[in-house]
Amino acid sequence: MEGYFTIGDFLMIIPMALAGALFLGAVPCATEFKHNTLRVIGALIGAMCAVVLVETLPALM
Repeated sequence: MEGYFTIGDFLMIIPMALAGALFLGAVPCATEFKHNTLRVIGALIGAMCAVVLVETLPALM
């Protein structure tokens, strides 16, 4: 591990979080609260996947 995040690493986290929010936000729900909760969970999952991807890429090279 190199140490700290760079601005290039954060440029990948934002689109991944947005993709997760859009993906889970498309699930049909009965209430608006569940819909917003799924969007937040999707954004968190997308951001976590991006962090894992950013951290493992240097190890693969």
